[in-house]
Amino acid sequence: MKKYFMVFKKLAIVFCMLVVVVGCSSGGEDQKVVTQTNQEKARTVITTDGEVDDMNSVIRALLYSNDMDISGIVLTSSMYHYAGDSEKGIEPFRWIGTDWIFDFLDDYEAVYDNLKAHDEDYPEPDYLRSVTKIGNIKNKGEMDEVTEGSEFLKDLFLDDDQRTLYVQTWGGTNTTARALKSIEEEYKDTDEWEDIQKKINDKLVLYIILDQDDSYSDYIAKNWPDIEIINDRSNFWHFAYAWQMHSDELNETLKADWCYENLVKDKGPLMENYALMGDGKIIEGENYEELRGT
Repeated sequence: MKKYFMVFKKLAIVFCMLVVVVGCSSGGEDQKVVTQTNQEKARTVITTDGEVDDMNSVIRALLYSNDMDISGIVLTSSMYHYAGDSEKGIEPFRWIGTDWIFDFLDDYEAVYDNLKAHDEDYPEPDYLRSVTKIGNIKNKGEMDEVTEGSEFLKDLFLDDDQRTLYVQTWGGTNTTARALKSIEEEYKDTDEWEDIQKKINDKLVLYIILDQDDSYSDYIAKNWPDIEIINDRSNFWHFAYAWQMHSDELNETLKADWCYENLVKDKGPLMENYALMGDGKIIEGENYEELRGT
């Protein structure tokens, strides 16, 4: 039972839920609850293929960014979204580009003063821009190319921060796989390899939603079998696609009309990006049949 409790606790962290962290002093009867500090926050990096549900999740992550340590946001691909590669004759598939994430950060900056008035821990917009990178986006599962995003992840995985690093995988694992492959190529034939493996295995928790390309099974699982994995094939599916099985009272707050009135209408430029069913918004590059706003 304890094992399952810990799994669901980690799921809550990486799913951008509000995390309440308390600590105790070491003074016996003088023990007391202390407030959350940056060092106690869950450290995470988000990788995403930019599907419309991911775009909404980025907005939610920004609104929860005061309660976790976002160490990076990396655009990647999946079997559902990739940019294509003209040199190799690969056509883009449902690709919406990369500008949207930086547009969202601009809108985050527009509401930053209001957010910070409620909590000083909201990260500065320029910091978030500095840790937002473009990873392996050209094809599903593509992990041959060393990219800005893969090198950024490599540096995070190898840094001296000893906290657990939760690697959220909202799309494919390919940029993460490229980062790990680069580490393997650099260290495998050196005396440091055993220590590097232990460091990575002790630090990383990969949270994978629906395993959206083959790079985990083909590379990570075979070459890094001791990395902790939370492979979410059912929990996410339920919340994303089976939500109408909930009670009418709960479902009311999940419907587009309620969300528009309470979350979007007159809530500022960041929330204006929040996609709702039937809202009329067109996402350029997305397949028409996948446009939920129409």
